[in-house]
Amino acid sequence: MWAWAGRRGLVTIDWIHLVHVVAAMVWVGGGVVLMLVGRRAQSSPDPKAIGEFARTLRYVGLRALMPAVILVLVSGVWMVAANAAWKFTQVWVLLALGLFGIAFLIGAVYLSGVGIQLARAAEASDAGHGALVRLISRWLVGYGLVLVTLLVAAWDMVFKPGL
Repeated sequence: MWAWAGRRGLVTIDWIHLVHVVAAMVWVGGGVVLMLVGRRAQSSPDPKAIGEFARTLRYVGLRALMPAVILVLVSGVWMVAANAAWKFTQVWVLLALGLFGIAFLIGAVYLSGVGIQLARAAEASDAGHGALVRLISRWLVGYGLVLVTLLVAAWDMVFKPGL
């Protein structure tokens, strides 16, 4: 099925679907790796490990996770709009948009705030190791909630309830 005709040819739903799936893989996989690295930093006796994690978190978040999140949304909306069999009023689409909103809000509001606090605390010379560990623990719990939300979204994408 053709989705869009441009100067360079036709973009099919299959290509948009590929972008959607790869972006979701980056979002989920990147988050899993960051959680593992964060867990390692959390259990390290070296406070510098948490500072390095905070810098890695900012770097990966801006360069991999944020673009992936945007691509997931744009490609998902594009597929629904371009497919005659799918509607924005279908249960599985509404559930997907709701789950995306939940994961996005946790990330944009909670995780970014904790990440900023973590980076500032790691840079401060007077930050105690216990405070850094508590901040990284908060980030790990928050991203765990994002990953659970994305797992439910993956279930929704595979089984499309109500379709």
